[in-house]
Amino acid sequence: MHLRNASFERSWRVPAVYRLLRGIVRFGAWLFFPKLRLLNREELAQSQSALLVVNYPESFLAALLLVAAIDRPVLCLLSSQNLRGPFRKLVGRGLGIMAIEPAAEDQGPGFNRFSSALAHWGAIALFAGQSGKSQRAPGVDLAAKLASEAAKQQIQLAIYPLHIFLPLDDRKAGLLLYVEGSIQDQSSPAQPPELYAELSGQLAEAVQKALQENVFALGPVEVERFQSDLENLAHEELEEEWSELSNWKQQAGDFRLSGLVKQWIDEQNQTNPGRLVALRRLVEDYREARRRCSLGRLRVGTSSLWQKSGLRVASTWVESLLGLPIALYGFINHVAAGAILFLAGLLKKSRKRDPKVEWLLRAFIVLGCYTIQVLLFDLWQGRAAAGYYTLTLPLSGVYLWRYFWLARSRSHLLLLKATLPARSARLRRTRKALLGKFEGEMNLYAQSLGMHS
Repeated sequence: MHLRNASFERSWRVPAVYRLLRGIVRFGAWLFFPKLRLLNREELAQSQSALLVVNYPESFLAALLLVAAIDRPVLCLLSSQNLRGPFRKLVGRGLGIMAIEPAAEDQGPGFNRFSSALAHWGAIALFAGQSGKSQRAPGVDLAAKLASEAAKQQIQLAIYPLHIFLPLDDRKAGLLLYVEGSIQDQSSPAQPPELYAELSGQLAEAVQKALQENVFALGPVEVERFQSDLENLAHEELEEEWSELSNWKQQAGDFRLSGLVKQWIDEQNQTNPGRLVALRRLVEDYREARRRCSLGRLRVGTSSLWQKSGLRVASTWVESLLGLPIALYGFINHVAAGAILFLAGLLKKSRKRDPKVEWLLRAFIVLGCYTIQVLLFDLWQGRAAAGYYTLTLPLSGVYLWRYFWLARSRSHLLLLKATLPARSARLRRTRKALLGKFEGEMNLYAQSLGMHS
């Protein structure tokens, strides 16, 4: 292992600006993720040297979040490509985020620098990297080698798998980090040197097994449902495209997700379930919007035959527009009476009360409110205006009831029918954007595997 930083050439000390910079990073993390919690934090004993194997894609942002979440000073090791640029190098230097490059030819001096850093920092974090179900993450072998070298030099080192749940598309969901129980190095300084390679392999297997059991991962049922939803999205898009072609015989339902897609889903579920959860939430939101749109079409299609009459439809639109001011006037006049009836529980029927008594109470409350309102209007505008106002009270109340029935049974159906084309077009745009987002994810994944997208 070759640590590419001159600071390792001298005795390691935690930088004096570390706590100041960590406070700034914590404040920034709190602004973006108000719910930032480190679960099972008691596992990280302050007196024990710790090596954190982070089960999350390597990035400078993830290193900053680690520094913000963990109370004890932690040295984060990143590949040099994540520390490009003067800003990252400067901030990383103050926060103990250093570049690391594996180099088999420099294991001895490299570990000496590592052990020096471990002695002064106490906790070092490295990222495991991407891995599949049958493929070991690259950082796991490095962690096992470091633990084996530590055992040779009689350094007590505990390995802690650490899982991160970070849904970047939904910051309100919060940022969660979970520390697994320590995986102790089973090797002993008394063992013959030729056994260390075998013991290092056993330790790597134990670390890999712990990383595969991500506490934030979706269950098999949720993963299968997500895959089914993705298939349905693709089927809908294909059916819409093929519907515009003449004499097309191919069925969209014959297509299934490729093995590469399922492999990507499995890896994301293991290393970055927050990313998978965010994408699944978008798919579920689309599915719910599609359900509401389909329900709207069904309601419009199964409504009364009055919609077939152009005269009735036109009169409903006219009354819905012109009758709105009258309905608002009636609503204002009956706000007081409605509030009293609501508080008294007289807006709903009760089996415990006599219906005749209920109607008498309702009439008494409404007439009482009418009387008070007329008296107040008399004091404000005079007797003549109060007389005209008295006549409008029951008439506006009756029309308010009529307008409520109109809006509930007819107007909202016409409005729903008028907005269905726009809602359908918005659904198509949302579906296309979702598929484009997923295609972008797959292109990046294919590039990471060295495949042509």
